Amino acid sequence: MSIAIAALSLGLLSQQFFPSAPSKIPHPLAKIVLPDLSDTPRSLADWAGKKRVINFWATWCPPCRKEIPAFIALQKKLATDNVQVISIAIEDKQSVQAFLEDYPVNFPVLIAGDDGIVLSKEMGNAINTVPFTVFVNENGIIQKSHAGEISLLELQELIHSD
Repeated sequence: MSIAIAALSLGLLSQQFFPSAPSKIPHPLAKIVLPDLSDTPRSLADWAGKKRVINFWATWCPPCRKEIPAFIALQKKLATDNVQVISIAIEDKQSVQAFLEDYPVNFPVLIAGDDGIVLSKEMGNAINTVPFTVFVNENGIIQKSHAGEISLLELQELIHSD
């Protein structure tokens, strides 16, 4: 039993320190349609042709809340450079709306509820954590991902490293 637990732990740690190489096949972003805060269905392909920084988060997550200013700054700084930040909340619309009344953002917020957990796993969240950020190139190919809190400097480095 202890060998099995050790093997499982080693496997989980290895995923964090040795992530698998990103696929060179475009992710089916057009198939992902989620409502925004006005209940308008939005596809992740709505921003095709732009680099997309997709952040999975929740209002109850302290690291998620802490990194929001970095995403606001990134969107402000790189909006003219063909970069779009997209936020996917893993909870209900009412909680997100209440939070954003006090902390407004300058990027789209989509509501995924519990389905966001499955979606983040499909996009590479092997350790099932939030926050989780995915970097998608102009062609819809996931270039890299980052599990855990991220700073503005890290965001800029990851968005510009291909």
